[in-house]
Amino acid sequence: MTMSRTALLVVLLSTSGIAHAGDKPLVQPVPDWVKLAPAPDTRTLTDDSPLLLIGDVQSRLGDGGSWTYVERATRLATIQAVSQAGTIKIDWQPAHGDLIVHGVDILRDGQRIDALKGHSFTVLQREAGLERMMIDGRLTATLAVEGLRPGDVLDVRYSVTTKDPALAGNSSAGGPIVSQPLKIGFARTRFLWPSSAKVQWRAYPVGATPAQSDVGGWHEIVFTQPLPRQPDAAPGAPGRFARPAFAEASTFADWQSVSRVFAPLYRTDGLIAPGSPLAAEVAKIAAAEKDPRRRVAAALALVQGKVRYLYRGMENGNLVPQAPAQTFLLGYGDCKAKTLLLLALLHALDVDAEPALANLGAGDLVSARLPSAAAFNHIFVLAHLGTETLWLDGTGTGTRLEDLDDVLPFDWVLPLRTAGTGLLEVPNRAPVRPNSIAAFDMDLRGGINIPAPIDAEVTLRGSVAVSLRALLGAAPKAEQRRFLQGFMPGAASDVLVTDATVRFDDAVGTATVKLRGIGTQRWGYGDLRYRTQLPIGRVPELPDRSRAIWKDVPVATGEPGRTRTTLRFRLPDGGRDLMLDGGNAFDLALPGGRRLTAKAVLAGEALTLETEQAQAGGEIAPADLPAARAAIADFRNRRISVRTAPRYPSPWHGVEAAKRAHRYDEVLARYATYIGERPDEADRYVVRARFENMIFERRPALADYDKAIAIAAKPETLAQRAAVREALGDRAGAIEDLRAAQSLVPGNIEVLGRLTLLLAEDGQQDAALALLDPKIAEEGENLSELLSAKATVLARAGDGAAALAAIDRAIGEKPGNGRLLNNRCWLKGTLNLQLDGALKDCTRAIELSDQNAAMALDSRAMVYFRQGRLDEAMADLNAALEQRPNASGTLFLRGVVAARQGRAKEAATDLADARLLDPQVDARYARWGIKS
Repeated sequence: MTMSRTALLVVLLSTSGIAHAGDKPLVQPVPDWVKLAPAPDTRTLTDDSPLLLIGDVQSRLGDGGSWTYVERATRLATIQAVSQAGTIKIDWQPAHGDLIVHGVDILRDGQRIDALKGHSFTVLQREAGLERMMIDGRLTATLAVEGLRPGDVLDVRYSVTTKDPALAGNSSAGGPIVSQPLKIGFARTRFLWPSSAKVQWRAYPVGATPAQSDVGGWHEIVFTQPLPRQPDAAPGAPGRFARPAFAEASTFADWQSVSRVFAPLYRTDGLIAPGSPLAAEVAKIAAAEKDPRRRVAAALALVQGKVRYLYRGMENGNLVPQAPAQTFLLGYGDCKAKTLLLLALLHALDVDAEPALANLGAGDLVSARLPSAAAFNHIFVLAHLGTETLWLDGTGTGTRLEDLDDVLPFDWVLPLRTAGTGLLEVPNRAPVRPNSIAAFDMDLRGGINIPAPIDAEVTLRGSVAVSLRALLGAAPKAEQRRFLQGFMPGAASDVLVTDATVRFDDAVGTATVKLRGIGTQRWGYGDLRYRTQLPIGRVPELPDRSRAIWKDVPVATGEPGRTRTTLRFRLPDGGRDLMLDGGNAFDLALPGGRRLTAKAVLAGEALTLETEQAQAGGEIAPADLPAARAAIADFRNRRISVRTAPRYPSPWHGVEAAKRAHRYDEVLARYATYIGERPDEADRYVVRARFENMIFERRPALADYDKAIAIAAKPETLAQRAAVREALGDRAGAIEDLRAAQSLVPGNIEVLGRLTLLLAEDGQQDAALALLDPKIAEEGENLSELLSAKATVLARAGDGAAALAAIDRAIGEKPGNGRLLNNRCWLKGTLNLQLDGALKDCTRAIELSDQNAAMALDSRAMVYFRQGRLDEAMADLNAALEQRPNASGTLFLRGVVAARQGRAKEAATDLADARLLDPQVDARYARWGIKS
């Protein structure tokens, strides 16, 4: 485990007012009880020496308080290090204790230079926590050290004293424990307390065993560091298995002692004066509600809705709560103030309630920590209604009556009682209401596998909504949309968000994200049908437990939560010939307290899928992990999907009708909005051009590619424009684009192959060979691919013998390459040469293809066609189109074969499809003497 240099200075201290505390740093010698660290010899330092030469933290507990001494000596290896470390900053709270500076020295060439001589610290009060709604009265002592230069060592020594009357004579302290591979010259954490005192200590890193001794009436423990490298933490482990890099000491005997000490701070007797505004609020609630639950809900709504959050740690406010009357009058308060206000209201309404301490973010670690006040950073209310316990957080927002049975994600809490009590484990329970409700609408009436309008609305409540506001407030405007895009439900691929807004409703504590965009619902093709799978929820993989040191560590499943998503699709052609596949509903309980439900309904053109995930929190025990993995695998094997009837029309069949019905107007409008935001971004024109090309609006697509290339002539954009130009019959323009692309990526074999093919078709065989032959002569790693491209060029030029010689040489280089064998089969078929050998090549290519054999099937069909074996050609063409239904050449050849078989209607359909997909397909096949 590694630790940053800053983390070495972490000191976990109880804080509040101390006698004689000052708002200016004191300058005093190092106290006698401190053991000075050995001074580094600057004459022996090298570039390999540690940057942190001394990291020393020593704490003494006694007389109800603590004194913590810190020394930090830093080697300033570069001018940047001088700039960063040259201004010393030390924070302290004058209401809670003193800052005592013992020395600031520059160590250079074996000498110690007093940097404080003639200088003093400047004190600033900056309230750096204001953006987090915090006012703590913290002061910062700063000193710009003069005369520093690279190679110096800056040695800073200071102390902070603390004493808090609210802790009834108790105190605690902490210090870092660092481990390898951190390089450090000297590191030590030392604790002292009177030998007669009852003090507990605990160190969390593995192997952190201190030396202990008793001298002069003081007990001492010393951790020498760095420790050996820490074992890797088990991924997904509960917090109590963490090994935080620190040690702590506390005078609290147990959790019961902590509970007893804090309980008096939250007594409510006499806190609501008769006739006061608060008393009026109590009377209003009491008159309106007789049911205790409704009274609780009303009191919580008042605290959450009429008192904003603001932390006040000034004076004695770090542990002592603000009075309820003051909180209500000011209209703000922190968790302590809100908790005391809520308790006072509930007690006045005859509701049994008590405060409880919690740790936000590290609640499960509390159960493994040393009892102390430092284990907590939050307080809330437990209300007891008969056998029910309600978990109430006054700092939350928008809690309603139906939410009262929800628990808070604290893992372990400490109720505060006069008699004291131990830690209380939070039960595992999913929220009654969803934390997130998402509605997703997609209009597929323009056809399957075609970009479509998407609209989504996601409503977040509670802490998620509060966090969203904070995140957006800190993010630049340009980054906000990118962040909001993450809320788009994962129902479509290639999603482009064109508009995103968020609205906050403080009255109910919600954030509503609205998204508009364009996306594609992917439909696969097989068995003569199209299918699309609907998203039914995601369950994360369980973390690894294969290592021996992890085998007994459970898996934490996360905080309680509930999400609900509704996906609505408007289907093409009124939903005709579409049906649900793989079931339409399920209800699964998965390990770790997770439940998933889903239900799909298909009615006419409307397809609706409703899913819900409920997470209760908790853990999966090591013994239950095999069953948990099996259950998750079973879940992933389930599906809800939609399929078409056999021989459903291909997506392009409905494009012209969809254009006449203006199905694409909204998509184009959204692309226009997207482009209008940043008309100087080339990629925005490219995405619209791809869509226009997909719906056979090639002229507008060309115009968009022109605009994109005028901004940024990327090789991939040039290649895409070349394909559009070629489809429009502009071979010269396509060659120009491919030449430009090839100059940018000269090693791209695909671009080079397309370019040389077009040159050959344009009668420029010599130009094509001039590009290929020098690269072939290099005999590099792409030799076979280059020879295959040359064979294609020679075949287009009508030189069959030379073409076959080139492809034979290519296959000699890679005899088991299915693509090369397929190309030899294709060349022989189109040249009408050596057809028996061609069949063997194609059949071998099909056998070698582990996934997509469509191209080899198409090539073999060409050979069968040349041989007049039309039935066999038709069988291969059908099989090829099963894998590549939009292959224009395969459709064309199938149309030709169907016509010769006397199936005129089928032939006309295939030929029309082929020409729509590729307007140049007739000319291409005419070169080989094949006409429809």
